[in-house]
Amino acid sequence: MSNDTKWIIGTIVPAILVVAGLLSVQISGVNTRIDDMNSRLERLETDVRSLDSRLRAVEIAFAKIDQRLETLERAILPAAGPAD
Repeated sequence: MSNDTKWIIGTIVPAILVVAGLLSVQISGVNTRIDDMNSRLERLETDVRSLDSRLRAVEIAFAKIDQRLETLERAILPAAGPAD
């Protein structure tokens, strides 16, 4: 093996190891960010479900009010007379 071959191998192998190490660190960082996004999405989903429950309660309360208003209108307002 010539000196040039040894020099090339001695330069390329550590460079490959450095690139592999940097790539590993980057992948680890991406995985951490993905995990963070997943937890944020789970919290967002919980918030949306909570809002959905609250909206459902408002819809039910509004329906009750609407029903009471219709009952009051029938009791208080006179029936429409025949048109002349």
